[in-house]
Amino acid sequence: MGVLPGANGRIALFFLFLSLGAKISPAQPCSCRHTISSLQLAANGNNLKVEPGDTVCIQAGMRDYLYLSNFHGDSLHYIVFINCGGAVVVRNNYFNYGIKIAGSSYFRFTGSGVDSIRYGIRVTGTAPNKNGVTLDDKSTNFEIDHIEIANTGFAGIMSKTDPRCDLGSNRGHFTQYHTIFHDNYIHNTGGEGMYIGHSFYNGHPTICNGRRDTLYPHEIRGLRVYNNILESNHWDGIQVSCATVDCEIYGNRVTNYGSAAVLYQNSGIQIGGGTTGKCYNNFVSGGSGNGIVVFGTGNNLIFNNVIVNAGMNYFPGDTTLPVFGIFCDDRTTVPGRYFNIVNNTIVNVKTDGIRFYSMLSAGSRIANNIIVHPGSVGNYPDKERSYIYLSKGVHVSLSDNYTDSSAVNVHFRDLLRGDFRLQADSPARGMGRDVSQMGVTFDFDQAARSGSGHVDAGAFEYHTAQP
Repeated sequence: MGVLPGANGRIALFFLFLSLGAKISPAQPCSCRHTISSLQLAANGNNLKVEPGDTVCIQAGMRDYLYLSNFHGDSLHYIVFINCGGAVVVRNNYFNYGIKIAGSSYFRFTGSGVDSIRYGIRVTGTAPNKNGVTLDDKSTNFEIDHIEIANTGFAGIMSKTDPRCDLGSNRGHFTQYHTIFHDNYIHNTGGEGMYIGHSFYNGHPTICNGRRDTLYPHEIRGLRVYNNILESNHWDGIQVSCATVDCEIYGNRVTNYGSAAVLYQNSGIQIGGGTTGKCYNNFVSGGSGNGIVVFGTGNNLIFNNVIVNAGMNYFPGDTTLPVFGIFCDDRTTVPGRYFNIVNNTIVNVKTDGIRFYSMLSAGSRIANNIIVHPGSVGNYPDKERSYIYLSKGVHVSLSDNYTDSSAVNVHFRDLLRGDFRLQADSPARGMGRDVSQMGVTFDFDQAARSGSGHVDAGAFEYHTAQP
């Protein structure tokens, strides 16, 4: 078969592979039962004999895109897609995505096939407004790891199935379960680094059968987003929505986020509508917008995060464009639930350290945080509002927060090098309250918090064993 030249030829080739089921080679060059060659652009599990527990090798080399559909493992036997023989590199400037996985369940897609290559599957470019990796069509129960994504037209990773007029993928009809993203490197994307879940938890207005309607997106239950590196993404670093049960976002490094400085699209981590759970041990630095925003349902615990230089270069001097270290409001709050913000270190933000607008929540606590050098110092009659700004009518407990107009006074280990661990003589030592009942029993370094009842403020607990 001759190679079809040009973009139209490549698209035709894609559909030809799809119609043939993209026959997977029976050869085993990578010790796998199945191998997708570097010439294959698509594979459909309905036409293949891939069974739960099988490993499918993706042969190293360049390709324009990769489409995988209808692969189904089971809860005890995931199908594993893995690179073999080197790096799999995907790049195009004309197609709808780099890699797409559709209508699949109980699988792992991993670039960990070669020990010497940290990110063995790479998407190095996509067309304008197109994603690097897309997971949709009711895909569920999957793990994505050791992927590098860069220079995409839109999001690095897009993971959601949009609600439809036939209701098949909508809330109450489909739920996405046990979704894991870890150890990925996502940078220089045209949109969000990671876009997980639909943004309109409260309903997406649309037209169905010629009539106005509101569709409700599916829930995500059991989400983990951890140990990812996100750099220089044009919009939000990590955006998670509709994660209604058992969500944890932790151990991620998000820097130079919101580099396009698009208003309302430039947060480090967005805990979007419909989302509950924990956000902890993340390092968020040098972006144009808020470090962490919380639009969740409540019962959200935000702890041990380090937020540095949020919005410092975002229209400096223009107070009509405020930026906060952590921002929380009632966009989707379930009345009576809490928002607890504890043991975070917030240094150098354009406006306020924490701004809290939730009036529907109850039993919320803001405690044990270090907040230093917010840009709004001197702007309010009550100077403490620069550190923690509470809107009128808010009911929240404030306790044991260390605040200072100068970061030098905290005695961080090495402020110039961005080491925000505490020195032995730091005034933030021992001033916090025990919050172990919330589950905060460790610090940013995973070291144990003091059991004496007097923990250190901020993300790091001082330990005498520290050099």
